[in-house]
Amino acid sequence: MKNMTTTMAMAVMGAAVGAAAVYAATHDQRQVRRAVRKMTRGAEKALLELDDMIAQYTH
Repeated sequence: MKNMTTTMAMAVMGAAVGAAAVYAATHDQRQVRRAVRKMTRGAEKALLELDDMIAQYTH
């Protein structure tokens, strides 16, 4: 189960990095920093929710 969580985390991080790269190519630096912070928070929230769901099903 831990390997699946790690794989999911890497996929979420990869998607966030890809989205940030596309955004950075089309917007100014201030907007990019703001967007990266937003995406990071979203990814962290998604991982915490995934961890909670896994904990519920494994206990």
